[in-house]
Amino acid sequence: MSATEMPSTGVPWRALVIWPLFIALDTGTQIAFKWGADGLADLDFGLAMIARALTLPGVWLAALGYGGTFVVWMMILRTTPLSRAFPMTGLAYVTVPLLAWAVLGERISLVQAGGIATIIAGVLLLGSGETDGDHA
Repeated sequence: MSATEMPSTGVPWRALVIWPLFIALDTGTQIAFKWGADGLADLDFGLAMIARALTLPGVWLAALGYGGTFVVWMMILRTTPLSRAFPMTGLAYVTVPLLAWAVLGERISLVQAGGIATIIAGVLLLGSGETDGDHA
């Protein structure tokens, strides 16, 4: 076992930090976009909408979130093959609706709940493959 692995799991410690950080940033960014967009609901696309968008905290948080997500994603891709990393981003399709339900009061239908369960199963299946060369 290398010094960068957790003794109990064999999972590199960075993966235990970086993936939750990525999912949290990505999820928070989407919620911030929704918050910002709600402040623009009465405007058609154009200069007035853009001007108002620049005054909304949700829009600024979303932009900062995208920047943070980009940095973390680059850190992940430095050591993880894209074919292994990209499916993990699907977890945002789980966390975004759940946070939208919890924070924004949005509904999750039975069909959406089934989709969320399917995504979780898919990510688990994709993540259960061979780990040689995966250092994130």
